[in-house]
Amino acid sequence: MTSPQLNTAGVQQAANAHLYISPAVTPPKPFDGAPDAEALHKAMKGFGTDDKTLSTIIATRTRDQLVQIGTVFQAKFGKTLEAFIKGDTSGGYQDLLVALITPKADYDARLLHNAVAGVGTDDDQLIEVLCTRNNQELRDMKAAYNRLYHKEPDRDVSGDTSFHYKELLLAVIRADRPETTTVNIDEVKKDAMFLYQQGEGRAGTNEKAFIDILTHRSFPHLHLLGQQYANIAGHSLESGIAKETSGGFKKAMITLITPRDEYFADSVHKSIAGAGTDDHKMIRAISYISNTKEMTQAVNNIYVHKYKHNLANDIGGDTAGWYKKTAQLCLQTRTAL
Repeated sequence: MTSPQLNTAGVQQAANAHLYISPAVTPPKPFDGAPDAEALHKAMKGFGTDDKTLSTIIATRTRDQLVQIGTVFQAKFGKTLEAFIKGDTSGGYQDLLVALITPKADYDARLLHNAVAGVGTDDDQLIEVLCTRNNQELRDMKAAYNRLYHKEPDRDVSGDTSFHYKELLLAVIRADRPETTTVNIDEVKKDAMFLYQQGEGRAGTNEKAFIDILTHRSFPHLHLLGQQYANIAGHSLESGIAKETSGGFKKAMITLITPRDEYFADSVHKSIAGAGTDDHKMIRAISYISNTKEMTQAVNNIYVHKYKHNLANDIGGDTAGWYKKTAQLCLQTRTAL
């Protein structure tokens, strides 16, 4: 007598019905900058400029891709992409294109150098570069500064600032801020009370206490610090700082306690508010926030919430021509991802 055979196919099928088998992950193809380099060269060689090609490529590629394109471009054509752009464009359009193709650390180093070079100091630019960057961005900027200008940025910052303002910026540029995303609310409350006691809660201000906390706490900690300070003082930490300090020192501290997405949303709004446009301020903001789609989307969300308009649309209202088209396409590409 033949023994009955167990049909295992149905059992195996039933067992597998509750298993999720993830599909094989296909690694992204390495980016080849050669086609874009060829297209950009063709767009700018000879008489006239194919601005549509120039704008579209630069506005829709990531910073890393643009750096690769620039490397290929120089190797193939014996001249930098930046030099070609400067020979074929002008004004805000040129400045935006150059800002987008420049390696991030090199661009920050340029901004810092230009802020302190010559007579006087561009405190707005200096504070932005130092007080909105994370540790790695500051370290990369310092390395680029040394490579480009053969000196340490700390020394130049020190030579152009003074007193508590200088002390604060030098502490920031050391880039030893903790970068944990975990916040101990009890420590935040303790810092809020301490700052109140060392500022508004006494005669005179202990500036060193503010410098120490604002340069040695994580950014999430500082953002919650403002909420806790308001519970103690009845008004914002920004108001408290404004009452107790002034000038660049005040502005730098307020920048440090402001979330970066809010800072850059406000920065763009200030650059286009009222008569005229602060093109350099706006281009700095676009260059920085467009480094990642997450930052672009976050800034746009804050901008819409605070100012009731879309970031790209408002920028378009204060610009024109290919300058306008490039700025809008750059932001729209990243907010749509």
